[in-house]
Amino acid sequence: MHAMLYRVLRSVAGIALRWFYSRIDVEGLERVPRNRPLLLAVNHPNALVDALVVVWTFPRHVVLTAKATLFENPIAGGFFRAAGVVPLIRQQDMSVSGSSREGDARRNERAFDALHDALTANRAVLIFPEGITGDHVSLAPLRTGAARLALQACDGREAGKGVQGLLIVPIGLVFERKDAPRTRVLAEIGDPIDVDQWMAENGSDARALTAEIDQRLRAVTLNFETADDAARVTALASLFARVLRSASDVPPVWVPHAPLSQQVALARRLEGARIRLETASVGIRNRVDELLRRLAALRDTLAEHRLAFEDLEIALDVPAGAGFVRRELPVVLASAPIALWSWLNHLLPFNLARLAGRHSIESAADPAMRTIVSGVGLVLLFYVAQAALVLRLAGPLIAGLYLLSLPLAADANFYLRARLRRVIGRARCYLLFRRRPELREQLQRELDWIRVEARAIDGLLARELDGSLTSSETTLPL
Repeated sequence: MHAMLYRVLRSVAGIALRWFYSRIDVEGLERVPRNRPLLLAVNHPNALVDALVVVWTFPRHVVLTAKATLFENPIAGGFFRAAGVVPLIRQQDMSVSGSSREGDARRNERAFDALHDALTANRAVLIFPEGITGDHVSLAPLRTGAARLALQACDGREAGKGVQGLLIVPIGLVFERKDAPRTRVLAEIGDPIDVDQWMAENGSDARALTAEIDQRLRAVTLNFETADDAARVTALASLFARVLRSASDVPPVWVPHAPLSQQVALARRLEGARIRLETASVGIRNRVDELLRRLAALRDTLAEHRLAFEDLEIALDVPAGAGFVRRELPVVLASAPIALWSWLNHLLPFNLARLAGRHSIESAADPAMRTIVSGVGLVLLFYVAQAALVLRLAGPLIAGLYLLSLPLAADANFYLRARLRRVIGRARCYLLFRRRPELREQLQRELDWIRVEARAIDGLLARELDGSLTSSETTLPL
């Protein structure tokens, strides 16, 4: 029963996530062994959505954990139990419902026993070591629960009673904008901790192991001092990731600009540079200010002409334009009826789900979670009602084909609609630059200056503040 419901949950999670977010990428899957017990230590920025992302992206069956208060809802609690989700009682939730602390502790012991059994069976167990979710801009202080679970699981391994070969796998989730539809998500898998080896070198200190987990998680997440720092650095990372691509790396029209993994890596570099800049010379700080001023001016000029950074270096010869039309015109013609079909069939459930997502927002995690949860229910309800109507009018064969077409059309519509916007934008850019080549030259000169100056400043910062590092370790990535 658990396995069947998990497969259903995974399939539904994948559809819901694809419909809310435009892309979910995973990096580091090569670090995941197939046949060893795993404790997945994951940061927790986006409430229930975080578990859905892990379930959808992780290649193995994952035993989920959740705060015990979620099980108080009879419907949700029944589903969670049937799907094998293990309830964990957090310190702040103890005795809230009137039960004794001793009773809460016994329930948590039973939960730990269930997780120990899963690890003994070489399963992968998900735990959020922060113990909370929210809009914090840095990893919250980790609780010791994950470390204690790992140490207890390995206790007695020499006598054959403990878990053998346990790895703690850090997974960092980064949302481009967790509250905004059609944005992107990155799940980055970090370097695992071999618990047997760690215990041989460090003993059974839960606090020390928690500090090690914290260090590994920080390496695959974004961490800032303030919300203002987070907003500035992530915005700059998005711009620089687009600016610093090489001239020969103009992305095709069907590829979104600058992979999110590149932006995240650059955001980490920029946050480090921001901190180092506080002690840099006045000359370097002035050059940084001028660089940022001209980058902002270039961005505003492009926006004024409805252009994108990615379009500044497209080929403008007639054969290139003709090839673009031959390739994209069939896509545009094919996308129109699919988009119309999907729009007609999903207009009500999608809009109702978005309304539910915007209702009584208390956290940036609310819109995605509420839209996805309500959307799943509304879409299934409308699918059943629409299929029943078609069944009555046209019979079972047509109703079956109609029902099958709905999720496929929705998936295709999201992809084709985004591609259509980029096709229109690039065609507009091509015609504008053919008509005004001097504008192209002016923007290209400014882009070249920004590229050269960004690399020069990065090198100066490295030499002035980190002289021990080589230039290859400090230059901004392309």
